[in-house]
Amino acid sequence: MIELIINDKKITVANGKTILDAARENDIYIPHLCWDRRLTPFGGCRICVVQIEGHERLFTSCSTPAENGMVVHTESPDVLKARQMVMDLLLVHHPLDCPVCDKAGVCKLQDLAYQYGPAESKFQGEKKQVVGDLVNPLIDINPNRCILCGRCVRVCWEHQGVGAINFIGRGFTTTVSPPFEESLNCEFCGQCVDACPVGALGSKNFKHRSRAWFLERRENICPYCSVGCTLSLEILEGKILNVRGLDFKGVNEGDLCTKGRYGYDYIYGDSRLRTPLIKKDGQFKEATWEEAVALIAKNIRLVLAESGPEAIGAIGSPRCTNEDNYMLQKFMRTVVGSDNIDSSSRFGYTKVQMAFERTFGISYNPVDMNAPLKNDVTLVLESDITSTHPIWGLKFIEAVRKGKKLIVADPRETKLSNNASTWVRIKPGTSQALLYGLIKRAYDDGFHLKNEMTQGIEGFSDLVETVSSFTVEKVCEITGMERDDFLKISDDYLGAESRLIAMTIGAGENSKSVNTAISAANLVMFLGDGPASLQIPPLLANTLGMLKMGVSPYYLPGFKKITGKPGKDLFKMLYEKGAIKFLYVMGENLIVTYPDTNKIKEALSSLDFMVVQDIQFSETAQLADVVLPASSWSEKDGTYVNFMGLDQKVRKVVAQTGESMPDWQILRNLARYLHKTVGADSLYAYQDEISAIKVETETQKWRFVSVPFKFVAETDNDYPLYMVTGNLMQHSGALSSMSKSLSHVVSDAFIQVNQIDAIRYHLKDDAQAHVDSRNGQTVVKVRITDEIPQGMVFAPIHFSKAMVNALTFETNEDAPPLTPVRVRPVG
Repeated sequence: MIELIINDKKITVANGKTILDAARENDIYIPHLCWDRRLTPFGGCRICVVQIEGHERLFTSCSTPAENGMVVHTESPDVLKARQMVMDLLLVHHPLDCPVCDKAGVCKLQDLAYQYGPAESKFQGEKKQVVGDLVNPLIDINPNRCILCGRCVRVCWEHQGVGAINFIGRGFTTTVSPPFEESLNCEFCGQCVDACPVGALGSKNFKHRSRAWFLERRENICPYCSVGCTLSLEILEGKILNVRGLDFKGVNEGDLCTKGRYGYDYIYGDSRLRTPLIKKDGQFKEATWEEAVALIAKNIRLVLAESGPEAIGAIGSPRCTNEDNYMLQKFMRTVVGSDNIDSSSRFGYTKVQMAFERTFGISYNPVDMNAPLKNDVTLVLESDITSTHPIWGLKFIEAVRKGKKLIVADPRETKLSNNASTWVRIKPGTSQALLYGLIKRAYDDGFHLKNEMTQGIEGFSDLVETVSSFTVEKVCEITGMERDDFLKISDDYLGAESRLIAMTIGAGENSKSVNTAISAANLVMFLGDGPASLQIPPLLANTLGMLKMGVSPYYLPGFKKITGKPGKDLFKMLYEKGAIKFLYVMGENLIVTYPDTNKIKEALSSLDFMVVQDIQFSETAQLADVVLPASSWSEKDGTYVNFMGLDQKVRKVVAQTGESMPDWQILRNLARYLHKTVGADSLYAYQDEISAIKVETETQKWRFVSVPFKFVAETDNDYPLYMVTGNLMQHSGALSSMSKSLSHVVSDAFIQVNQIDAIRYHLKDDAQAHVDSRNGQTVVKVRITDEIPQGMVFAPIHFSKAMVNALTFETNEDAPPLTPVRVRPVG
């Protein structure tokens, strides 16, 4: 520890801290413009200068290490004179346009000008007259207001790991700009906007819409991925105008991604539902709540009388709150009398649950936000974490910056692979073979002899037998990697004192499955590590909460297993003919996001009756008999459970749209119409019920589970390419396509094709192409790129105009459901 004196106050700080760090930790104010806690000290603005006794010159406090015995003065006459000079120089070229600048009122330069600015300037100089970036669809750039503090450049390069902008030019002509004034690799995350201390960077959505002092600021939780970032919503007259991060607040500590910052406007989408709709003679007509609920109740009674509760099913949503999902399962089990309830998690995180149950004997495994920083080596398998969980992805980049090793095994070139210590391009769907190769190498090197517990785990001998054939040569043949690459990966990963495996298995991703997660768990156990060394997060905002609430045909709330006959899961309800006659869909767009669109359409069309309860008039809602308008995430109170297992409050911050209601309230009203009770009337009463739920934990011992390495479907001459599906950084499921802001960035479906494959199949960049599979076909735009290897194409699943899921297939098998396709030019 270091002891020093600042402004006559004796303080103690840890080694390695700067004077500014020491001051901030002890509530001593030192002004700054270029400093950011996330970034390497820059010392460029000079406003943070302080005086150190025994030295004639002044020192920048942000870059000067604190030392034992230092005596520091932060407000001495020399310091104040220097700061006044700095402010005078900064204001020489800065435009006096505060009346039209959106940053007015929250501008750091403005505040410091009041505090330190001279009454009259000693200098004269030109004002900049530079045209800003007109290409970026979300970020407004005004170079004339830039003070060249470098925070935006450094946050993009250091913190985000992107480098989309930099200093251009010299001297008076210096500006901050993307190369060649084109936003080539900008993620549109807006981190630079929050980092900017002045009005040089702002949101185009917010431009000239309000003054800062008129805004009401309310906190909420992001509705997209399962990280659960805290948002600061800026509201005027009941409408969200802007979103910012809050420094040191929430699990994200102020960081936000594109979806979190700009995707809020989906609640104002053109397809937003405002009143109940009833289909009559093939056409939807507006109806009252009483008419809609009465018709639903009538048809529930009819199906119950004719076919019993087994003929009724429901689908919950990871987009909805705990309270909504709890009410849905309670309605199904206590009102209808059926366990036929499931969700899109059946195609994603439920696979992870199955793997953890079979190996570690646990129902779920919370993610540690800082796990990449706590381990010497992290191995990421076929997962674009910076797209699915962008703020968690920053931790992997930070870990590399701090000297940790990051190994990425992925066929695609991603942001994570570009920031990795080692990137190995493997064939899609072959992560399991790599894992088996690592287990084989660990066995050959005697790792099991170093840990007595390993040999005592049930299934040890079977696992050793299963991996015995996965020699270096075989692994390299299957994965396509070079021998030296495999040996380097195995040396780095197996030789580390602390190790981590990270991946995602979400609905819409088809390159990994149950067997991948099981094999990863086998490797972790073989090395004597525990579940914390295997991090697989749920995909969407409340996936974990939804499952905890009992939205599953196999579990009651609290992950308590159903002891009798379980209900029907999605595979039975949607992919088996005649399994159910009545379906209640809450907050899900099955047509766009579920595999095998054609079979889904066929199943929904064959129902006697379907209800869709959603915020938008989706493709699935168009097939319903009754459509009910639900309140969005910011129009109701409730809770989410993020990937760390934290309960987080979702708050009502704006009025409900039209006649929409919270999902739980709609279900409660429907239960009343059926003359059934589902408990008390208030949300808080249901929250008391939920808080009383005890989470069941398995007590069984760990066990190795030997599973075969295989694909569900193979390529052939007719379908020679494997199609990998997944998520984009700027989108999440089908919900984000309602956002006009996010659609400004990416609005249409596309398929990525390798350059050599494009030549082979006569495809042209930006041209339309037919994509066929054994299940269906669609037409999408081609993007030719070297980001993916030969023999593979990649397609995002977010867009309804080109149904990518018309090509995919459903499977209850545990192997990766990669889809073989062919791509041919249109015309």
